[in-house]
Amino acid sequence: MIKVLKNPRTDTYKNLKQIISDQNFNWVYQDSRTGMPFYSHTLLNRPEGKYSEVVSQYAEHAGCVVDEILRHNNTEYKFLLRSNVNCVHPDNDVQLSEPHVDHDFPHINVILYLTNAGGKTYCEDEFHDPKEDDVILLTGEHWMERPKVGRRVIIVNTLFT
Repeated sequence: MIKVLKNPRTDTYKNLKQIISDQNFNWVYQDSRTGMPFYSHTLLNRPEGKYSEVVSQYAEHAGCVVDEILRHNNTEYKFLLRSNVNCVHPDNDVQLSEPHVDHDFPHINVILYLTNAGGKTYCEDEFHDPKEDDVILLTGEHWMERPKVGRRVIIVNTLFT
């Protein structure tokens, strides 16, 4: 399931977007388990054990942005369990990541699209063709398409509801 949310584009959001767009923002290359390597900046680690761990100075800022967007859309949640900034570049190799589910427990993903590079997000039998500043909720098996031009930069978040 994909649900498009309204992004109020608050000052908090604009500031975080500017930080992530800065040439000094720290990226780490990741070999992906979904078949498509990417660059990553982990804000809040996956809850592989009993808890998540803040691993970036921008984690709280990003959490505030997610909270603002969800409150604006009257969407309730209990916990933000994971938050990661991902960047994928155009490439002539594999165009679609492998279908996957992010966690083996019930969860919802919230994706914020920070660039206008495109690169559809697929979930089950639906897809979202993103524009800059779009926000979606999704549940279920999903995968993504590489952008044709430019960097596809997103923040993916895992919620427990």
